[in-house]
Amino acid sequence: MNAPHKFVNWAATESSNPEKFLKPSNQEELVEIVNSAINANSKIRVVGAGHSWSSVACTDHWLITLDNYCNVLSIDKEAKQITVEAGLRIKELNVILKDNGLALSNLGSISEQSIAGAISTGTHGTGIKFSILSTQILALTLVNGKGELVSLDHEKDADLFKAALVSLGALGIISTVTIQCEELFNLEEFAYPVEFDEGVKRIPELLKEHEHMKLWWFPHVKELQVYCQNRTKAEHLNTGLFIRWVDEKILAKYIFTFLLNLGLWFPTLTAPINRIIKILKFKKEHRIDYSYRVFNTPMPPKHHEAEYAIPVEKAGEAMLQIRKMIDERRLHVNFLMEVRFVKADDCLISPAFGRDTCYVGAYKAGDRGWKEYLHGFEEIMAAYDGRPHWGKEFSIDKNAIGQLYPELERFQAVREQMDPNNVFANRFVREYIM
Repeated sequence: MNAPHKFVNWAATESSNPEKFLKPSNQEELVEIVNSAINANSKIRVVGAGHSWSSVACTDHWLITLDNYCNVLSIDKEAKQITVEAGLRIKELNVILKDNGLALSNLGSISEQSIAGAISTGTHGTGIKFSILSTQILALTLVNGKGELVSLDHEKDADLFKAALVSLGALGIISTVTIQCEELFNLEEFAYPVEFDEGVKRIPELLKEHEHMKLWWFPHVKELQVYCQNRTKAEHLNTGLFIRWVDEKILAKYIFTFLLNLGLWFPTLTAPINRIIKILKFKKEHRIDYSYRVFNTPMPPKHHEAEYAIPVEKAGEAMLQIRKMIDERRLHVNFLMEVRFVKADDCLISPAFGRDTCYVGAYKAGDRGWKEYLHGFEEIMAAYDGRPHWGKEFSIDKNAIGQLYPELERFQAVREQMDPNNVFANRFVREYIM
């Protein structure tokens, strides 16, 4: 389809007006599109669900969606592997895997993204013994900037494969993906509130005791909410099912949105509103369910989102500094801070490259006060060598990026090899990668 099309990401933080909007449905069309772009001296970007807050998918040239390229190609139940076309949404993949007795080892908070989009931007879940989603990929094929179909394997292709796992779409169009899964499993989750300083103090202990752990905190509130999840053979247990339904369908979608808007109209009400939300949301909970249902959370209202990866041992210290900064600068922060943990990986430009990592997420609904909050947050993250999540909002420049990502030059060499004509070099790639 070549009709005019305006692209706006999910959070409405970025937009662009591509001259062509294309919906290929097979691999041959992907190759044809790249060759056509080369001949037309044009550029290409690929978009999944548009769930990146950054401008990584924006282009004024050709924009491709893989929504019509989303089939399952093969399932090997014995090896616990699945091969899919890259446009498949993770939420659909979860159900397909469940129906075949399989599951992904770890997931992020939402599963709206396409599998290609999720791995390209370094999407992650939480669990200090589990790395980002990209590390579950065994093999992939992509169409590079020369119009060639390239097959990459985790054992055979060294730098090429490590670059392709978190590539920002700069190497080509990911076509197919083979994922290492595991046997379908249940997670048991305990959630409970704890006083902020006590929760921060207990981070090392909680990481040792639980396979998956995350923290939620609403600024101006004295408590954290702790979420602990572990694999279990026990049967499903959904205590308070009706209350959970109300929480997900009514509280998250309508009441939370109303309270956010009230805080935007009257910023001085932010602190008491956050305390109301804490009373509604921060409580003891216990459930057992399929892993993907526990990993995932209800879709939140639209908001700004920044996230930085810092060394895991600095997690508590950084949280204390963020609270202090918010209080001292009298910021009105109306959305939660989320803190998650992942194992080190070797993907060349992954924020978790080479070190066990704490991801600290600073979120805010509405534009008012966001730049001030982001600036203060990034100052603190810089003190801990924080690396920005590629799919979230950040304001640091290329020089800072080069200092934070030790393998950036290796990635640049792979990018030049795979895309010598800069077919996939949009403004984001040129600004931060080239």
